[in-house]
Amino acid sequence: ERAQIDQFESQIRDRDTLMRELQHRVKNNLQLITALIRLEARSAVEGESVALARLAGRIDALTVLYGILSGENAEPEINLGQYLSDIAAAAMRANASANVECDVQVEYCPLSINIAMPAGLLVNEMLTNALKYAFVGRSRGLLKLICKLEDGQVTVVVSDDGVGLGENQEWPSPKKLGALILQTLKENAKNVKFSAESIRG
Repeated sequence: ERAQIDQFESQIRDRDTLMRELQHRVKNNLQLITALIRLEARSAVEGESVALARLAGRIDALTVLYGILSGENAEPEINLGQYLSDIAAAAMRANASANVECDVQVEYCPLSINIAMPAGLLVNEMLTNALKYAFVGRSRGLLKLICKLEDGQVTVVVSDDGVGLGENQEWPSPKKLGALILQTLKENAKNVKFSAESIRG
């Protein structure tokens, strides 16, 4: 009986620890959602339209992550490959027209949540931008998402065969959400290399 009681007490302590960790993550996610809404509100003050669908897409990216974290077999690290695959599926459901396809090639890439979260949000921004702007005036289009692990380094590629960036346009634009997310990613993973290229034709 004593051994059983000790076992129950240990299980309760473990459950309490898990609940506290989950509540902490919920709090952090809510703060992030609040920050996203404030950024959109600031855009409205500056005269830009507020895109609620885009905001919903960003929150969906967090919801996917939260689903992974709260699963019964949740690991301490996030499989970035699966997370990005889920984000791509959500972005396609929300934004893609019938003739736009997304080729997803992902591998198992375990990373801490502090790196996976901004990486996922950044990929969500790139996919959403491509679906909104890349295929204007086109009957069809192809997106590609690659996430692979090689020699301890994770490489993520998002590409499209659309119209490309405008003349002298850079991505992410300074002071926009993409730039802030990229900054967060660089702060959490010191060896991040990021580049955005647009090839004419």
